Amino acid sequence: MTSPLFLFWLFQCQIEGFIFSCSRSSHTRWGIAVSEDDELLEIRRRKMEQLMKMAQEPKVAEPLSKGQVVHLTEASFWSTVNQTKTALIDFYGEWCGPCKALAPVIAQLAADYKGEVFFGKIDIDRNPRVAAQFGVQSVPNIVIFKDGKPIGNLTGLRGYADYVNVIEQLIG
Repeated sequence: MTSPLFLFWLFQCQIEGFIFSCSRSSHTRWGIAVSEDDELLEIRRRKMEQLMKMAQEPKVAEPLSKGQVVHLTEASFWSTVNQTKTALIDFYGEWCGPCKALAPVIAQLAADYKGEVFFGKIDIDRNPRVAAQFGVQSVPNIVIFKDGKPIGNLTGLRGYADYVNVIEQLIG
């Protein structure tokens, strides 16, 4: 016969959420039997937390928008640009003075729009076929891409504010 004290203790354990079971669908964790349903709920909770965290991250495809300007080549150009939502690609020449003056502006834009816009640069002398595809005859020349398609360009040296205005229109 079961003692009343044991039944009282068992009742208290059930009220406090402890589940004691001998069924196949349970196992012991920290000395307490846990049903598979509880374990599934915990797995779902953790997965939901991961999904919520991912949903709050920037919506830019890899290898994008790390806050740096990425040097591209003919081999990497289209595969990278096709992965982007919004991209600004700087066509430049090593010998070009205005291109050298523009480099810190583009680097600052890349840092400021990290997670939102991809910034790349490609040397027209080392990659002439890509430059020819876009009719680049003078540098610096920024070609703007939206969803992998060229939508415009900015030729010549411009100020930081000019680029910010264009970017805000693209992502706004």
